[in-house]
Amino acid sequence: MKRIRWFFTALLVLGPAVALAQGSGLDVNISNHAVYGAYDTELTLSGLDLSFEGLHNKDRGDFVGAGLGLRADANPGGSPVYALIGVKALWINPSYSNVTSGTALALGGGVEFALPQYNRIMFGGYIYWAPSVTSFGNSERFLEESVRAGYRVLPNGTVYLGYRHVTARFNNTGDLLIDNGLHIGFSLRF
Repeated sequence: MKRIRWFFTALLVLGPAVALAQGSGLDVNISNHAVYGAYDTELTLSGLDLSFEGLHNKDRGDFVGAGLGLRADANPGGSPVYALIGVKALWINPSYSNVTSGTALALGGGVEFALPQYNRIMFGGYIYWAPSVTSFGNSERFLEESVRAGYRVLPNGTVYLGYRHVTARFNNTGDLLIDNGLHIGFSLRF
């Protein structure tokens, strides 16, 4: 728990300090049992993106991560479709008895787009997966999936309703649920 608090504090304090002249983003969402926060910033004009994220589920566990990926408009000249592909290094700490934390290197990406006729309504989703070959320590597998639908209140500010499902497998366990269910949140681009 102390590591999660430290991560969120570092995210809020150091995040703006590492932001360069390119775009940055903040994403925060909550549910009855979980809070999630992410900060990302473009490192280059070509879309190389550095991100930091953390999730705390009061009943099932936590994870924190840092990622590197490529973010760009996958539909230049048309209605924007933003896509991201990349990798993230994760530390996963389940709240299950007799299960210790592990690490993983997850591959994945996501997409976000607005409806052309109603450009304030957006949809998005992402998936990240770490098989056993990229899972280390006590960890054997990690899977994170999320979808969302939102409304752009401001040109760079969206409120959304989402669904997230996160599982991890550790030595001598089946899949353990880290987070599952609906959440509400906002994302900002600046």
